[in-house]
Amino acid sequence: MQHNSQLTTEKKDKKMIQGKANREKQLRDQIFHTLFLLRISISNCHLYTIENQRTRKMIAQAYTDLKKILRTIQTLTLLIIDDDIIINNKAVRAEEAAHFALFTTVLQQKDISHIVFKQGVTLKELHKFITDLASPGKTEVYNGPGISSGILGLKEDKQQDAAAPISMDPLEGAASNSDQTLAVEAKLKSLSEKQLRMAQELYVSVRKKQGFEIHGVQETMSSFITFFSKSLNPLSILTPLKDGDEYTFTHSINVCILTLAQAESLGFTDQHLHEIGIAATLYDIGKTFIPEELLNKKETLSKEEQKAIMGHAVKGAAYLLTIDDAPKLAVLAALEHHIRYGGGGYPNIGKTWTTNIVSQMIAIADTYDAMRCSRSYREPSAEPRICEMLLKDNGARYNPYLVKNFLKILKRNKTGAQTS
Repeated sequence: MQHNSQLTTEKKDKKMIQGKANREKQLRDQIFHTLFLLRISISNCHLYTIENQRTRKMIAQAYTDLKKILRTIQTLTLLIIDDDIIINNKAVRAEEAAHFALFTTVLQQKDISHIVFKQGVTLKELHKFITDLASPGKTEVYNGPGISSGILGLKEDKQQDAAAPISMDPLEGAASNSDQTLAVEAKLKSLSEKQLRMAQELYVSVRKKQGFEIHGVQETMSSFITFFSKSLNPLSILTPLKDGDEYTFTHSINVCILTLAQAESLGFTDQHLHEIGIAATLYDIGKTFIPEELLNKKETLSKEEQKAIMGHAVKGAAYLLTIDDAPKLAVLAALEHHIRYGGGGYPNIGKTWTTNIVSQMIAIADTYDAMRCSRSYREPSAEPRICEMLLKDNGARYNPYLVKNFLKILKRNKTGAQTS
């Protein structure tokens, strides 16, 4: 009976997650289509005039679609940071952005890197906004109650106090706190994706026995930490998880973000956060020494196969010991992240061994991020179920204080997302 109940719960979790994913994809497709219509509207302005019937019809169609989107979400935000396009705090792939490239190109020509469409925007406002964008000699673009646009200038100053406000240079007046937060999270998203590419190169290099330079990890982490300490919702920059080999390095970056969120909430700063971030990026490096077919095997593992996978902790720590300038904290994290807080786990290095607090934070982040994704041998779990499992193993597998703190972070950011 209990087995059937568990299967029912898992099916509900899967259905809930799939439903949410479908809704998010549908909304994203609607947004892309609306931006495509805005691109066509600008093209029509160039080919004909703003008063041409085709142009007005296209703007009206874009407005209708925009209103539908804003009935689902309160604001539609587009940011252009460096070469990245970020829509509602999610980066857009290059092939997706190509569909509305003219629109973003015109924005860049007008020195606009930030647009917010708000509930209540009128057709007249959108018409004025498109008119200004399409006018070559126009330097200022319409800003009003329903549409705001300008420049978000982020200065990466490592000497700057982490608590100090970010330098902003909008077209009109001082930027609001919400704009500052949005810009920081967007920059973090951009940096996290650069981290992701770095992690991919790193893990592939190690798997191919080509080695790697720790300096690249250090430099990327330095930039990331500079902005991470200013983020109000680090969970918003988690990268969607995928099956296969890509899972390994995507998962490591998400664990890094989740571990840094815990560390910062506990008061760690500056160099400590830097070393914690590196440790949380490299903690699972031992997985590169395990055959991929074994890591992704659907069937029940034999004792020999289980032993081989469990060996990744020791192999990872041993490998990091050979890397010049690798923080000793990274070696500890690689060795300890599967050792249970209350005793047990692997590797077995004695009952008197006390794991480092960073390894304990990584263990929580590792479980949370792994459970929320689909693997070849397991369906994803909904957040309530993951939190329930963390609480169930509270004190045995995980540090109870850290679990309480982690759940507090999740609750705080979830509440913040609902009220923003």
